[in-house]
Amino acid sequence: MTIDQTTMDQTTCIIIDETPVAFDLEAVGRKLGIRGQQTKALNLLAGLAQEAQTIARPRAAAKLCGLTVLEDDQVRVGEVTFTSPLLRQNLGALGRAFPYLATEGAELSEWGRSYPSSSMERIFANALQYAAMKQAEALLEQTVREKFDIGQVSAMNPGSLTVWPITQQVPLFRLLAPLPGRLGVTLLP
Repeated sequence: MTIDQTTMDQTTCIIIDETPVAFDLEAVGRKLGIRGQQTKALNLLAGLAQEAQTIARPRAAAKLCGLTVLEDDQVRVGEVTFTSPLLRQNLGALGRAFPYLATEGAELSEWGRSYPSSSMERIFANALQYAAMKQAEALLEQTVREKFDIGQVSAMNPGSLTVWPITQQVPLFRLLAPLPGRLGVTLLP
């Protein structure tokens, strides 16, 4: 596990370059709707998890930014302005924010795409990719909480709700630059 706290452009960044990966096959199986008696599916998932664990390199990064509430439904995080009434409501009184990215890693992403898109293997691989990314995200959250003495955190993602549309990923990536490149994450059209 590699955790790096660096300063870029006078801003503190936390970078998780390596996350130890351990899949909870029971939890992944439940999310996939696999029942205990479906041994063929469970064996397939276990085999894929073993493959994934050998190549997985999930990463995550966060950047400590100042926060300013603007007029209307806008919030300035660092030097970037976001428009969302919910974001303004949730962050308004905090004074700081930790925008972040988490990824399963290019290696695991490429591995998942190696299976035909409509196959059971691809569906299981996608679930394992998500589980690996969530482990990197959890390690990042734990690190931020410890380093900045924060009791509780909550997360919002552009595109997860209509009140913060997916188009707001563009300013998020601008704010986080150059971290997306370091993590191997690109924003697609």
